[in-house]
Amino acid sequence: MPTVFIINGVRFYFYSREETRMHIHVAFQGRESKIWLDTFDVAYNHGFKLREMRRILIIVRKHEKILKKAWNSHFG
Repeated sequence: MPTVFIINGVRFYFYSREETRMHIHVAFQGRESKIWLDTFDVAYNHGFKLREMRRILIIVRKHEKILKKAWNSHFG
């Protein structure tokens, strides 16, 4: 599970052997979500409040290039 970065304790990472569509997992204190990087849609959300998801989506959009570069570097 390569971690791309951690911001304010929120971990942004992906699994090495999952699906091929580009996405990022986000985890914090037992909560987890998955966000598609091509559309910024939430694939699933387990426990994050709407306000928290809005902040997470802002971070994902702000760091889109870093996240996609990390994905492409890991998966080739």
